[in-house]
Amino acid sequence: MDNYFQSVVFFALFVCFILQAVNMASAGESLKIKGDAIIGGLVAVHEKGRGDACVSPNLQGILTVEAILFALKEINSKKHFKLKSTLGCEIWDTCPRPEMAAMDLVVNTNRPEDQLLVAAVGDLPQQRPEYHRALLLLFSSLTPHMSCISSTFQAENKLDLITETKFIFHPTTRDKTNLQAIVDLAAHYNWTYVGIVYDDSAEGKYRADILQQEANKKMVCTAWKYSLAANSSAAQIQQFITSLKAEKNFSVIVMLTSKSIFKDIIDEAFMQKVSDLTWVVSDASWDNEATFANENTAAQGMLKVGTSASIVGFKAFLQDLLTTPERNKWIMQIVATPSPLSASPGDTSTVMTTSTPTQAQAPSSVQSNASSNTNATTNVPNTTLSSSTAPPSTPNAPTTSQCSNPPCNVNKTKLEEIVNKLKSMADIATCTIDSIFAVAHALAAREKCKSNCPEKHDFYKYIQHVNFESLSGHQISFNSQRNLNQTKCKISILQKTSNSSAVTDAEKSKLQPFDVGTWEKSGTDSPKLNPPRPSKNIKWNTNGNEAPTSVCHEPCKPGSYKAFKETRGERECCWHCLNCEENSVSRKEDSTTCTACPTGYTANNAKDDCVKQFEDYAYWSDAGSLVMLFLMVASICFSIYVAVVLFKNRETPVMRRAKNALLILLPLVILLFLIPIPLLSKPTETSCEGYRGFFILALGIPLAALISKCVYVDNKFYDSDGQVKESWGNCICTPRIAVAIGTVILHVAVIIVLAVLLPNEIVRFPTDDPFTVYIECSLHSGWGFLFVIFYIMVMATLYSVLSLSEEISPENDMEVRWTSLCIFNWYAICFVYIVVGHGVVGKGKIWGLAFVDLLFAVNILVCIYLPKWYVIVFQPEKNQSDVSPWTMYVKTQEKAAVRLSEEESPVIPKRGNLASTAKETDGKVKDSGDPNENELQELISDTDV
Repeated sequence: MDNYFQSVVFFALFVCFILQAVNMASAGESLKIKGDAIIGGLVAVHEKGRGDACVSPNLQGILTVEAILFALKEINSKKHFKLKSTLGCEIWDTCPRPEMAAMDLVVNTNRPEDQLLVAAVGDLPQQRPEYHRALLLLFSSLTPHMSCISSTFQAENKLDLITETKFIFHPTTRDKTNLQAIVDLAAHYNWTYVGIVYDDSAEGKYRADILQQEANKKMVCTAWKYSLAANSSAAQIQQFITSLKAEKNFSVIVMLTSKSIFKDIIDEAFMQKVSDLTWVVSDASWDNEATFANENTAAQGMLKVGTSASIVGFKAFLQDLLTTPERNKWIMQIVATPSPLSASPGDTSTVMTTSTPTQAQAPSSVQSNASSNTNATTNVPNTTLSSSTAPPSTPNAPTTSQCSNPPCNVNKTKLEEIVNKLKSMADIATCTIDSIFAVAHALAAREKCKSNCPEKHDFYKYIQHVNFESLSGHQISFNSQRNLNQTKCKISILQKTSNSSAVTDAEKSKLQPFDVGTWEKSGTDSPKLNPPRPSKNIKWNTNGNEAPTSVCHEPCKPGSYKAFKETRGERECCWHCLNCEENSVSRKEDSTTCTACPTGYTANNAKDDCVKQFEDYAYWSDAGSLVMLFLMVASICFSIYVAVVLFKNRETPVMRRAKNALLILLPLVILLFLIPIPLLSKPTETSCEGYRGFFILALGIPLAALISKCVYVDNKFYDSDGQVKESWGNCICTPRIAVAIGTVILHVAVIIVLAVLLPNEIVRFPTDDPFTVYIECSLHSGWGFLFVIFYIMVMATLYSVLSLSEEISPENDMEVRWTSLCIFNWYAICFVYIVVGHGVVGKGKIWGLAFVDLLFAVNILVCIYLPKWYVIVFQPEKNQSDVSPWTMYVKTQEKAAVRLSEEESPVIPKRGNLASTAKETDGKVKDSGDPNENELQELISDTDV
């Protein structure tokens, strides 16, 4: 649907052009070669003068015509690839009206319907209105255009349909790529300060801006920027060179001017003795016709960066013009001598075949045959060539048999001069030859296509997918923007020729370009520059063989880097040297950036190298660490002693009545004293993570045991007799054990979550010594460890809440009080831990945290286990059954009642089986010693615990 819409738009434009051209004649002359498929040529064969007069031949346009003829000859010979069709051409001179030449190509022709116009070649600058209209006419017939214009400049008045068209292909390197190659060359030779001279047109300024942007990327500073008119006069060029000599502070300058003033600039520089300046010229500015004598010191050492490449066969083809100039009617117009023969002025076309060439009739003068437009200022006869009709003969005209190659009426001297000029310009026609070969490969692909083939009017899709190596060695394939995927720029230098026997005297007297390297770019890959090092084969314009130097500042020493100045004047250097920032270095001269030292290293005083830092931390040999080590050992030894005492007295009343002082927890309490071990070790990610996990488990397990023994668990899962309720009877473990295990699993889950969300790192703190750094676990410096402390406090609070309804009895009164004191101390110690962690720095923090860790262990040991140990060791009289006076009285009455005739006691009821048991026991007791002591021992043994 889009194609139909575009066709309607193009047709409307086409009708407008038809209405404007009703009274206009054909634009210019043409040259045609028959074929199954036709490639069009819109070529400026003549230069346009005033009005519509075509005043002089354009050798570049004539060279383009020869390139088309050469490409057709090579393609139709079938020696490069198979093409069933024969490729022909229709070449129209775009002077004076390009749009009329385009109309003649796509409309005013008697081309058969089955004869496809596959593409059009020629230079059609889109920003010029007349060429803009010519392109619209081409696209009205959906004809692809193979453009050899390298410029990427877009005029503001261009239609989006043109700027985004899918019909324009560029088989040549665009100017952005060419300028990028120039910048890479400058960076290779360390030319960090260069000048620019460019056209004063919008396109010239655009290319200068591109060059500056690419130069900034490579830290190549652009100095003075000079603007010249494309057609500058001799006085303007002289003034430019004069100001260049007076103001320049660089030795390399990039030329982005037009070709028309290229030679004048270099010659003027030589005349003003500017011999210390190296010129770098792009393809768009280099004039292949320009030659310079060996004495021109301004031109010697000049560099050209472009994509033009030689095709040996093409130069031989141009050499054949010396014998067969009649194949190109426009060359015949130039070299023809006066002849009495005349031609019909109404015939403006020439039809040629690939068979025997015809003899040309020469016009009376080159000037009169410059234009065939009937509306031209000068009415001139046109040359007529026909493959079927021979020119009329006159008595004075020489016959064909009398003339051999070259034909009659040809100025051989002028012909030889033109051929030599065309041969010197041959490289710039490479793009045209590559374009026609691309079209031919697309035509071959169309012939091979069997299914899902594009429509006839979508021939551009075949061109989009061509991929081949051209005769010039270029790889021709197009990207999505229809530019070349792979580009290769040739770097040439202008210098004297060697004294070889193969070189003519004329060549020895002129400076000749010699290839010195290449620049390649493929797709999105980084470009690759392959220039040789300066050697004896390269003759620069300096006295020696070394490349010239062009810098605005002395090289930045290691420890500093080059940086562009934020504000600068025209005469000021655009960049300067800045010292590397802290902990970063530069190891070589003219570094553009500084590299940060890796972790564990710091920059030396010169900032040209990184040195390994000495890592300081709380060593075991430090005084604070030794004190903590002594406290740990002493505490562990005392804890072991307490554990042994309690274990040996586990069957005594004080231990049998214990609820929280479980012997099974004593080994874990001893482990609490080992918490500072990973804290006092060298900080590593493993030791830091181990400390946090050990901290949570070592403190969490005693809390888990207390929670499992709280009154809430007892009331929920145990009855008044201390037995597990029936609802829990099928469990393989008791409710207390299940609660303890569940709480411990919760601790492990918290450890894993914190390890994932808040991983530990090693933090480095500067010290007074710049080469010494204090290292510490990140959990000690950040707020992440607060989560651990708050979690431990939450677990302690949970126990307190679950134990609120604890009943205090004479038997557990002290244990409940001591446990409450333990939990209170727990909160206080956590607060001290936070204060030390965030209020102390350096090694003092580590020793303070280690001491607080010991306090956690001491708190549990003192509040839970030491009261039992104290009773066992220092108050053994309390570690027995209840022997109060009332109890002794009750027991005595009970014994008396049993001994009496089993009457009931007046104080306590009859015990039944208990009295009988007591009687039996009493009978077995031997009578030895004091009877009172024996009776007391019996009462103690019979007392319940």
